[in-house]
Amino acid sequence: MVRLLKSARTLCVTIMAVGMLMSGCGSDSSSQQTGINPAALLDSIRNSAQPAVTSALAGWDWDSFISNFGALLISFRYTLDMQKVTYQSIGADGNLHSMTGLLILPRAILGGKPSVPILMYQHGTEVFRPLSPSQYLTHQGNPKNYPEVMVAAAIAATGYAVALVDYEGMGDNTDPQPHVVGATLAGQVIDLLRASRDIIGNGSTPCTWNNQLFLMGYSEGGYVTMTATRELQLNHAAEFTVTASAPLSGPHDLSGVQRGVILSANTFKAPYFVPMILASYDYAYGAQTNVFSPGFALKTLPDAPVAYDTILPPLFAGNTPSETISTAMGMSFSPVILIVPNIVLTPAFMTQLALDGSPLVGFLQLNDSYRLPGNLAASWKPTVPIRMIHDLNDELVPYGNSQAAFDAFTVAGSTTVQLAANPVVINISSDPVKTVHLGAAFPELIDGWKWIDGFKH
Repeated sequence: MVRLLKSARTLCVTIMAVGMLMSGCGSDSSSQQTGINPAALLDSIRNSAQPAVTSALAGWDWDSFISNFGALLISFRYTLDMQKVTYQSIGADGNLHSMTGLLILPRAILGGKPSVPILMYQHGTEVFRPLSPSQYLTHQGNPKNYPEVMVAAAIAATGYAVALVDYEGMGDNTDPQPHVVGATLAGQVIDLLRASRDIIGNGSTPCTWNNQLFLMGYSEGGYVTMTATRELQLNHAAEFTVTASAPLSGPHDLSGVQRGVILSANTFKAPYFVPMILASYDYAYGAQTNVFSPGFALKTLPDAPVAYDTILPPLFAGNTPSETISTAMGMSFSPVILIVPNIVLTPAFMTQLALDGSPLVGFLQLNDSYRLPGNLAASWKPTVPIRMIHDLNDELVPYGNSQAAFDAFTVAGSTTVQLAANPVVINISSDPVKTVHLGAAFPELIDGWKWIDGFKH
């Protein structure tokens, strides 16, 4: 009988969701959807297939999502409105560009306008443009391709306005992506915050803003969360006050810990990140230096099995999945053969990378998320509550990144920053490519959100 009632409820919710998901408002129904039922969204996650990928590295642990975030979708307090936001922001080239993001707003079930906080959610590294947060609106039949949108939806269902930046080079924008270019990405988050604030305040949305502002993100999203928090505190305090920030498992120490990962002779499960940094920094700093250019940094024939300087750069145009890029570097997923990422780098680049005080290392220091802009020998001093969480065994973004940031903040005299180890043990022994870094995502995100939720009015 219980099973029959559950089946009937699932059928009812699913029918409701189909109608709601099809009821777009405005002239472009693919860019705006209203009245999305969170419980039906959970059913669509359960019933949809795992994305067809060549590696477990690209697969998220959806059992972990359901155990951590499922209850928020089942016991939702609000239905959801989603819309793509198009706004203007400065790119890594210093010019103004059109960019996009996704805004999720809570709608009261019984009418009225709830007054809610804004949560700026920054997603992790993604090179394949169709998987940008805003693209979910045109691919709602594949929710498992958008795990962080699902996290954002679960949080919004509890009473948050959640905005997810696509980043330059993602969403509708086709520029190069400024991967871990801190100030640039922070500015793009802040400009989406402004656009979201203005949308919420225009009187036609289902909620109002209560002036609380939170930030959260994982992996590169944790890094961008930290740099955006820094920029908001140091340069935009008259306009915005950050209530609390949760930068999770971010590569905060690019010039130290992450540089060591690139210099290491160890194999790596996501080697594509090395040429991705090169492509991003060549875009951001190519007018100042050639050290990140393919001609200087990437090996070519006959010193490499393939012409990496020719093959790899076009793969970062937003049209290629990360596992395809790793394969082009020499990694194999069937059978699993891992590689050392720096095998694609020239001896000249490696020499510069290993040299403390080199201009190359200086550009990395410029982007360490804990350093004080204008005085890289010092750390900025957070005055808002910050909770960092990081898995001690993270093999892609080592724990030392968060430890370095925490230590720098402590030396600067900050008393508002916490550093916690991920409390969930991640077992990857069953798969040679599965990572602790990806497995820790959902447990850390729920921990970070619960901490944030303690500040909510």
